[in-house]
Amino acid sequence: MTFPCLRTALLALVLLPSASASAQLPLTQIDASTFDIDGTLREWGPVTMSTLGSGADASLRYAVAYDANGLYVGAEVHDDRMVRTAHPGDLEDAIVLTLAMPGRGAALTATEIWLYAGQAGQSAAMVTAGPLGARRRSAVSGARIVEAPLSSGAGYTLEAFIPWGAVTGHDRWEEGRGSIRLRDVDQSAHPTVEAEPALAVVERAHLDRLPSLLPSGGEAARLEEFLRPRDLSAARPHHEFRIDVAGDARPEHVMLIDRFVVVMGPGYQDGRGYAFAELGITSIPDLISAEAQDVTGDGKAELLVVLRQRSGAGSRDLFQVLSVTADTIVPIFGIEQRKETPAGSVDATVRVERGRRGQAATIITASGAAHGLDGTTLRESPPADVEGILLPWGPVAERRYRWDGHRFAQISERASPHYEDASAARPSTTTTTTTTTTTAPSAPSLEQLLAAFRREAHIADRTRPSFDLTGNVVGSSAPERVVVYGRELVVVGPEFRDGTGWFRFQIPCEAADLIDVSLADLTGEGRAEVLFRIRQALGDVRREVLLVHMFTPTEFPTILTREIARELGTNRIENQVVTIGGHLEIRPGTARGWSASSWPYSDAPSTDGVDLPLIPWRDSAVRFRVRSGHLVPE
Repeated sequence: MTFPCLRTALLALVLLPSASASAQLPLTQIDASTFDIDGTLREWGPVTMSTLGSGADASLRYAVAYDANGLYVGAEVHDDRMVRTAHPGDLEDAIVLTLAMPGRGAALTATEIWLYAGQAGQSAAMVTAGPLGARRRSAVSGARIVEAPLSSGAGYTLEAFIPWGAVTGHDRWEEGRGSIRLRDVDQSAHPTVEAEPALAVVERAHLDRLPSLLPSGGEAARLEEFLRPRDLSAARPHHEFRIDVAGDARPEHVMLIDRFVVVMGPGYQDGRGYAFAELGITSIPDLISAEAQDVTGDGKAELLVVLRQRSGAGSRDLFQVLSVTADTIVPIFGIEQRKETPAGSVDATVRVERGRRGQAATIITASGAAHGLDGTTLRESPPADVEGILLPWGPVAERRYRWDGHRFAQISERASPHYEDASAARPSTTTTTTTTTTTAPSAPSLEQLLAAFRREAHIADRTRPSFDLTGNVVGSSAPERVVVYGRELVVVGPEFRDGTGWFRFQIPCEAADLIDVSLADLTGEGRAEVLFRIRQALGDVRREVLLVHMFTPTEFPTILTREIARELGTNRIENQVVTIGGHLEIRPGTARGWSASSWPYSDAPSTDGVDLPLIPWRDSAVRFRVRSGHLVPE
């Protein structure tokens, strides 16, 4: 059987506006340095305001914004009479912001923030906060609030800043829910609530029914940047974790959305970028389970998934460990735990035994039961990409693996007491011998394999490949064919996966933006790496990026990502890529239109993980060598 692989990529942040919905409370990311808390709303022009109520009494136009320090509220209140005292309480005019944040487990904890406008010569504006329904709320330390009279009509405008520390559970605020309401009180002698227009009714027992927060900018923009080109803007995570998986000690936001894993966070790529990987599944139900825990003992969690992968011959359930690095998501271990064909199925178990503090976990697999299959009906070679399933009729009953700093190495195995070696010599009980000759079935031709791949990938039979290369890229010294249809790359070979399977990879660009694919030995090890040259648009700028991938026994990682050409209008810089003698060398190349005096870009490192091109009037040629799984300058 041939199954899909995990595909990974890295993208940088491009801020895109998020669409609001009536069932959500929009929060707009702002640059606080451009906002003055002075009671006027002149800075709020670019921010969309929402409305509650109508008319000259008890109506509210408002917007809520945020930055790393806290929340900002801008409001315009129409009210024909304002009721305020020097010591504000529940029965006074106020704007009330309710925020419900996740705590332990699935429970939500709500905080109410009351914004009281002041009255000149009588009372000062004030911000108080406390748990939902609390009779006494404390003034919020560090808060700021200023009101100003409306230019016409009765009422006021208001601006307020509330530090995040006033909100219980604010460290997970992007998962929160909320509502906002205007409390309109009349008759100061006998105050009563006359009207209270609200975004949503707040019920203590049903906080989960409150509108979800819809932040723009920040993580929301990065997520929308990922979802939109894949027509997944309406998709939401079906599994998500906030846990430390990479970088500093702050937790990252790990989301499984549709067929993808996406990682981002304030401490990940300086909070400006994200990484994603496409799981080797065809639909959401094929993700059997997902959890996060540290199994390598390095203090960072890995993602543990069980995937159901399908092919024309059946399916397999694959236990896989995914590790998040500073710029990508890579599988570091995989083992089959179930196989199914039209004739039946066979199962094994996989479990994780936690290590002591600071020590790696042990992954244990054991053979299970078969249903309709045996050693004569399930005959296939072990997989090349992961550890094979332990079969109940095989020689091994249990294996254990543990991280050794580089890989999950086998540390022990237990033999099966029921195994009998059918090839072992046995005493003869008769003088009559019979010899039967069986002809082994021949392996399919490479063209037959490619035809089967095209059917799996829904590529028309007569489609001509855009690139068709031959070279030794993996395994033995026998050459493989590396064929590209559009953006789909497939590798086949007479000795690759016993000549009966293929490797599939989706190139991270549209077919029209794939400029070139080539093979070259860049490590001096006698096997070729795969070089992709792709075109990307960054606003008015067009750039060309060199991606280098290398086969390992378990994956096809990116070992170099580098910009090698940049173009704006008629101006262009293009580096020269040279592959000689088991090395990669990039030379400054040529410049057209630009010079040292007209070059408009800074020397600051890129923010999207793509190294900048060499500058012809300044830089020298750079030669690269492999170190720790990456091509780095010598």
